[in-house]
Amino acid sequence: MKRVVFCLFFFLLLFPPKSHSETGTFRIITPVDKTYTQGGQTISVVSKVVKNTFGSLQIYVDGRVQKNLTDLNDKEYVCAVVKVHPGINKIMVSGIASDGTASSSQVRVFIISPISAQYGSPPDGYARYLFHSSSSTCFTCHQMEPPASDSYPLKHSDSSCYVCHKHITDHKYVHGPTAAWACLMCHDPKANPKYATSSPPEKMCEQCHVDQINQWEKLKHQHGPFALGMCTTCHSPHGSDWPFWTRKFPTDLCLSCHVGQTGDHIITFFNGDPHPIRGKPDPRHPGRELSCASCHSPHASNYPFQLFADYRDLRHFCMGCHFKSGGTF
Repeated sequence: MKRVVFCLFFFLLLFPPKSHSETGTFRIITPVDKTYTQGGQTISVVSKVVKNTFGSLQIYVDGRVQKNLTDLNDKEYVCAVVKVHPGINKIMVSGIASDGTASSSQVRVFIISPISAQYGSPPDGYARYLFHSSSSTCFTCHQMEPPASDSYPLKHSDSSCYVCHKHITDHKYVHGPTAAWACLMCHDPKANPKYATSSPPEKMCEQCHVDQINQWEKLKHQHGPFALGMCTTCHSPHGSDWPFWTRKFPTDLCLSCHVGQTGDHIITFFNGDPHPIRGKPDPRHPGRELSCASCHSPHASNYPFQLFADYRDLRHFCMGCHFKSGGTF
């Protein structure tokens, strides 16, 4: 009996049973393994399967289930959108076939964050990921060339972009062109790569925000990203859960670059507590929470450090808030 078990074990080592992913009947088409893209919060995952083979598929990101896909009969390509984070995302699609065989396919995608030194550039060996350059299989089900009506669709479902990208409006604050699904205001279908936007982003943003940009460019002290025209470093071009489509709450956004700053740089009170930079009402901007932007202009100012007033006249500067709030020194 022991000899039989040993022979079977040795045979399995030499000839392991193949999963569906190994036989070519199950694999992730896009994204491609070891690729990178910038700034996105979600990514589309497209898998190719043999029709009527799988009852359901699960999509994992870093070991956690994000999607459970059912009703797969007669489908050759399965699409889903998953949430991703800055850094390496391990995306795995797995399922149990009708014959009980377990199958899986995995890719690694690096998401670049423009506000993170740690995730500012991809690891060695990662190639750029361009969704629309590898979308030939998508023509099977989707319209990949934008019709003329895509410039200003009458309703969101009229946009050819909507079917795959409808999740980009799932935010509290949505940028105007995105809310109107006027994607071609910013994305050029004739660009190379396809649907690329202009660089630096300011060239694109000034089409609508020209008055603000002209006003800020006249000011003496300009914030680095604004001076370089890199608007999308701080602002999401599609939407955000924060006003003005900032990528984070203003204080958290600032600390992404200005690491380690606390209210100590303003003043430390007698009890050792620093000046708050969050968690309090903003006297200068009713309805907002106190943040770095309460004192600093995120774009430009005529005063050093992009402050709203000259800090060298300390009493006048502080009274800009404390007088309005009825506070005292």
